[in-house]
Amino acid sequence: MNNKKIDLLEFISDKVKCGRKEKEYPLHVTNDNVYITFSYFVYMNNNAKREHSLIIPRYVSWNNETFEVLGLLQAEMGKTNNGCIVFCNHEYRLINMVMKWFEREFELMQNEWRWYIKVNINEPQDENYKKEIENKVVNHWLNKTKINPTKNYPKTVSYIKNTENKRLKFYDYGTLIIEHKSNLFSQIVKRYVKMMSERMPKLGVNEIRGFMCGIIAGESNVEVYMPDKRYRIYISAVKKEELELYHVCLSILGICSKQYQNDKIIVSKRENNVKLLKQRLMCLSHEKYSKFLNMMKLYPNISEETGYFSAAKEVWNKIPQEKVNYILDLYKSGIKPKDIV
Repeated sequence: MNNKKIDLLEFISDKVKCGRKEKEYPLHVTNDNVYITFSYFVYMNNNAKREHSLIIPRYVSWNNETFEVLGLLQAEMGKTNNGCIVFCNHEYRLINMVMKWFEREFELMQNEWRWYIKVNINEPQDENYKKEIENKVVNHWLNKTKINPTKNYPKTVSYIKNTENKRLKFYDYGTLIIEHKSNLFSQIVKRYVKMMSERMPKLGVNEIRGFMCGIIAGESNVEVYMPDKRYRIYISAVKKEELELYHVCLSILGICSKQYQNDKIIVSKRENNVKLLKQRLMCLSHEKYSKFLNMMKLYPNISEETGYFSAAKEVWNKIPQEKVNYILDLYKSGIKPKDIV
């Protein structure tokens, strides 16, 4: 059993920022071997002062899931100092993973998150259709996660203006955005994510692998371009130093990558994609893993090289094409068939 822990005292600042102008206030910190207690005073216009306090667990588990969630947070969590932890994803498994981790490590219960859903279509003019899709997406996320039905924002479903999409695809349930407002807690978590991410190249291969699983699940795209047999994985990042971090982490895992434009790195060529496959770096996102496996099957003799696909291919080829199409539609809609043969 791994008893190693991450001590959050290493990520605590001696000041907290407040308000739009980010005015700094001294932060008083006390701790024991279980919890850390924080407190600070904000001075009001009438010379009164208001105390703010917070208690969090001192240690975070040092395990694979912690590093996978670290990668997901680095990829998908808002990083601005807005007093709020925000995480979004359209795969319920990843939402559940993050919420369970916060519950286990920070005692932030899954039903405490505020939430709303964003869908990639224009707001429907037809009220009946609007009601239909809103019921569909809200019921999906209530059924698939432990979000609190009473913690939704007043505008539960948000639409997008700068798109030509008018109709919601049948397998699309929108993106769930979960939020937790706590200025001090938000700053602690964001500082932890930033500093731990920067340390990754100095940690072990297993930790780096977990971290990159999270990054890839949150920030990658699979590209298949058949005319010139272009099989690539794109990993996005906002900042150049983030691109460099991901490049270095992949290099430590023996995987070559190249910078593409100013906001992506790409992993291409058979040998690198095989390493992604064998190290299971694409597995955290079921959707991306499915696309990745379909891409890898396009390589000649890939079964002999990797030991993947051969048994599954024999079973798959016995299934009638009608049933194959039906199964693929179920997977796209997020439903996993129990019996495909």
